Amino acid sequence: MTNTAQDLVERFQEMLCAERNLSQNSIASYTNDIKKYLAFTNNEIIGNIDMYIESLRNSGIKQSSIFRSVSALRQFFSFLEDEKVIDSNPMVNVKMRSKGLALPKILSETEMLALLSLFDSKMSEASIRLKCMLHILYASGLRVSELVCLTMDSVVTDSGKSMLLVMGKGNKERYIPLHDLAVQSINEYLDVRATFAPRKINNFLFPSSSGSGHITRQGFAKLLKKTASEAGIAPSKISPHVIRHAFATHLLQHGADLVSIQKLLGHSNIATTQIYTHVSNEKIKTLVEEHSNVGELNALDFFRNS
Repeated sequence: MTNTAQDLVERFQEMLCAERNLSQNSIASYTNDIKKYLAFTNNEIIGNIDMYIESLRNSGIKQSSIFRSVSALRQFFSFLEDEKVIDSNPMVNVKMRSKGLALPKILSETEMLALLSLFDSKMSEASIRLKCMLHILYASGLRVSELVCLTMDSVVTDSGKSMLLVMGKGNKERYIPLHDLAVQSINEYLDVRATFAPRKINNFLFPSSSGSGHITRQGFAKLLKKTASEAGIAPSKISPHVIRHAFATHLLQHGADLVSIQKLLGHSNIATTQIYTHVSNEKIKTLVEEHSNVGELNALDFFRNS
């Protein structure tokens, strides 16, 4: 697989389309932002980013356009890090003046239950595999790149507890405990795994005949959208990354602490994890607004019952 600037931009476009639920206009804008950056650096992948951002500021374009360009670069380099094209994201230390927080999209617990319950009556090999992948994703909060690259050695047992051994960004390992439903779905899937294994020996947990040897991120994302539609959830509302956000947000809402969630998600900086506190605060705000017209609201009683 070649890594020319043009090839990387095209692969980035495919990822945005399959995994991030962006509109065609947004994808076009992000792609244009990346191309402008590469033109500035003469197609050097990691150029002088600070100088480029300063050139945007001096160009007279709107502040919102600058923020979008920075966001595009941050996602582009994150993608390249996932693809192991670069070792680390050079945008990690790039700071921008606050524009206001963009909260991640999530599914409610009711929507997640509807999605998982759809498999109760589906017993085909393909459905068993998708059910397993979805249970693992919601039980662990993995990045989709981590999910599809799981191997048969990734599921480990220690003192009777089943866990995932995950190789995350920067080749950092982390252990994630699995609940019984996820373990059950893995065992059900292992009985039919040979259906998807190519003829050659393959140690991926979710093998396929693709060039990578495992189910692709795009392939999983498409299956996820199709299943969401069957569950009555708008396909535009769901992606593997949305399930990761749901995992973290639902844990926080049920009392998990940020440090634990940070470790489970594989965030190197807890500041990245803190976005989920804002998601929870937004939920509380919405609930208060919905109930604020019902007589005198006793705040303490309200939060006890929410």
